[in-house]
Amino acid sequence: MKRRAIAIAVLVVAVLLALAARRLAAGWLASDGVSAAQRPLRAGPRVPTPPRAPLRVVVLDGLSTADATDAAMPALAALCDRGVELAVDVGFPTKSLPVQAVLWTGLTAQQLGLGPTNAARDLPPGALPTRVPGARAVVEAWTVVARSVGFARLEPGPEADAARDDATPAAVAAWATRFPDAARAAVASSSPLVLVHVLAIDEAGHAGGRGAPAYRRAITDADALLARLVAAAPTATWVVTSDHGHRARGGHGDVERELRVVRACVAPRPPNAPAQGAVHLVDLARHLHDVAGVAPRTGAVGRPLASAMRAPDVDATVPRASRFALALAALVLVAGVGFAAWWARPRWLAAWLPLALALYLLWRGVPSLSSRDARGAILCALVAAAPALVLARRSRRTLAVIALEAGAALVAAAIAAEVPRALFGGRPPARPYTTAAFELVAGGAVAVALAALAVALLSAAPDSPPGRRRGAPSGLRTRRRAVRPAASAIRTPRRGVRVRKPDRAVRRSGSC
Repeated sequence: MKRRAIAIAVLVVAVLLALAARRLAAGWLASDGVSAAQRPLRAGPRVPTPPRAPLRVVVLDGLSTADATDAAMPALAALCDRGVELAVDVGFPTKSLPVQAVLWTGLTAQQLGLGPTNAARDLPPGALPTRVPGARAVVEAWTVVARSVGFARLEPGPEADAARDDATPAAVAAWATRFPDAARAAVASSSPLVLVHVLAIDEAGHAGGRGAPAYRRAITDADALLARLVAAAPTATWVVTSDHGHRARGGHGDVERELRVVRACVAPRPPNAPAQGAVHLVDLARHLHDVAGVAPRTGAVGRPLASAMRAPDVDATVPRASRFALALAALVLVAGVGFAAWWARPRWLAAWLPLALALYLLWRGVPSLSSRDARGAILCALVAAAPALVLARRSRRTLAVIALEAGAALVAAAIAAEVPRALFGGRPPARPYTTAAFELVAGGAVAVALAALAVALLSAAPDSPPGRRRGAPSGLRTRRRAVRPAASAIRTPRRGVRVRKPDRAVRRSGSC
């Protein structure tokens, strides 16, 4: 009983340590880091600076480009008709706070060192709302976003913010009714800069995906609100955009094009600007600074809007994975699987890792920060490794094969996600696709390794029944097996073994 109890205790400790490590790793992967450089964008023609005017910015949180059609949003279409229609690349990550940080500072999320979360943090000084006296924001919820990007005058109060733990239900319900009127009053005020953040579309997208009726209703309601807002300040400069889109089933965070490229409208049309064009979010930020009469921050690469529309620079603000890291990761993975296949007996035992990867891709698709299923990855890994784990009870080599492949997958995923570089270079660890892949591979590899450890501990030394010496034969069948080899040795001695016969021994002793 002692051996089995010790084995179970070791397993429990290993599982608890693995869970704690996973929680720490997940937090680290989403954390902020040191800023990274951004190359200059392609230069366009010189254009006049747009005239200064009151700024009204509406962020339709979670509105996908595919759903922002003229038929669904007539007010947005009318605004585009008297201005310009834009396809805006918001960069990486596609999370609300990092995206709005780019919009209001003119620096990319990598320059700001922002991770893929909406957690409250202090941005570097110099965001546009802090440089425009009287700037104000009206949001449905998540006041942390507007406060983090520099809006000091902000509605609602903490008690009415549904995203806060200390909010009161009565105040939240009252604000939901009062939000459209409060937004219209702010837009009609004399404030030189007003942000209206509409959240209902994003909440509906998370709840049921883009095809849900609630998502469509939220779009219709947002367009009706936009019509009221524009009517309240028709001579202001309007910028209506989204911070990110949604996958078909809901979710966002990575660089999928359906999430990263959003529809925006700017009115009136800037001087020398075409009616349509593709720009980056830092270009839209530059336009806000130009209209507000505020100089761009040092390091900002945004171009005047009319110039940027005539000089597309596709994917310029998206961080790219290191080709060396990807090649080295592929080499480690192939080497690990190849050596395991050469060593395994039978060889098909080494197929569990490729099978686990294939199962996850078929079931959940390509892993990304927009859509990742940690439990699904663990389940796929355990199902694929089950035959090898069953045979591992009788073969230490099989255990070694499992551990070798799990370790190779973990190391390869870490290299691809540039985790070593982040550890030693202080760079933000989050990367498109590879960060999510590392998180899932780590979970699956650790789960399989724990299962192999369980097999090794529970099958290595089973407990002996009380009252019997360890290793002593028990039962009639065991005693017969113990006797037969001795008798066989007497009858048929092996080569090189001299057996003393009884009659020869008697003659040598002198007995008669």
